[in-house]
Amino acid sequence: MDGVSQGQGRGAPVAPDDGSLYGWEVHQVCDSRHQQGPCGTCTTEQSARSCIEAALSAGARPGVHSWGLLSRVPAGPDRPGPAAPAVPIARAALGPDGTVAWQAPGGRGPALAAEAQEAVAVGARGGSLVSVLDRFGGELRRHRLAAGLTRREVAERLRCAEAVVERTEGAGRMPSRGFAVEADRVLGAGGALAALWPSLVKSAYPDWFWQVVELEQQASFVQEFETVAVPGLLQTEDYARAVFTTAHPVAPALRIEQFVAARMDRQRILERRDPPQIMIALDEGVLRRRVGGGRTMREQLGHLLAVAELPKVCLQVIPFSVREHPGGMTPFRIMGFREGPDVLYGESFIGGQVTSDPRQLRQHQLAFNLIQANALSPHGSRVLIRRLRREIDDGPE
Repeated sequence: MDGVSQGQGRGAPVAPDDGSLYGWEVHQVCDSRHQQGPCGTCTTEQSARSCIEAALSAGARPGVHSWGLLSRVPAGPDRPGPAAPAVPIARAALGPDGTVAWQAPGGRGPALAAEAQEAVAVGARGGSLVSVLDRFGGELRRHRLAAGLTRREVAERLRCAEAVVERTEGAGRMPSRGFAVEADRVLGAGGALAALWPSLVKSAYPDWFWQVVELEQQASFVQEFETVAVPGLLQTEDYARAVFTTAHPVAPALRIEQFVAARMDRQRILERRDPPQIMIALDEGVLRRRVGGGRTMREQLGHLLAVAELPKVCLQVIPFSVREHPGGMTPFRIMGFREGPDVLYGESFIGGQVTSDPRQLRQHQLAFNLIQANALSPHGSRVLIRRLRREIDDGPE
């Protein structure tokens, strides 16, 4: 439910015998604007091809040029990320008759790899990630020199390593909002650096999810049912990084850190003086799925316990003993506002959908109420989370 789409589900894929995976991604260009569509990883080449063909066909519409890229992702010891750059092996495009045509990369392999990497980094709203990082880094350097400070002096005042300042100035690091705000204060930039930071995260999500992010910031309450992953508002940095790396195995490191920074920034609504009421219902499988490994999941479970103690957060778990419930297996989110109608958000294979249709809202509100009634109490849910965390401590990684 957080704008991360992959064709084989959002859990970590199982590697084939040779350890390789197959990454697939679909891109669209409309009115000279690029937008990345669905992407993911599969354990077989044929499955990845099928995902591309399905996504191209489902997203076909007049005036839109779509193409897909299939890559082989070499396996490595540090899963879920690849050990070496993905190797493009085929490209697909939707023909005028609606059929998908495949083309071997041949001698264009390096060009396709560069094209794919650039496409991942380009945002439909803010230009390329590298270009906005260049701008931020240039402004950081300009204000540092204007203040008559060395990188080491700035690092000391920001309480970070000198290399952090150097890499940020060189567009080699994704700064956090906190870094931008504090650097702005230290250098007397008058808000210029802080004002630039939002442009760094505008391309972190697809276009269709940014509306959800903006609505989330205005909501007075959020009700969310999730069956696959911990909701973005409750994720730790390492968990979010593992989720995104699994869903986007060919993404550059900067793109991954951009996504993590954007996700962590969303969580600021929990720290507001008047935060929204957050009601979360999680399937027990979300807590048992060790995303990122035992250490990452243990930290995530601990974070859930801490967040669950907040006065405006209600966290409930639907145990495996509840065999049927009205939510089925489809995650959804309802957001309410002090003014205006409530909003329902749901995701599908090719994107997300936002609606204020009264009938849909009534159905999903009733479903959420019944899900809560079938779930463990908030106290019982915390007891289960503690037990699952102990199981990680006692078991293998």
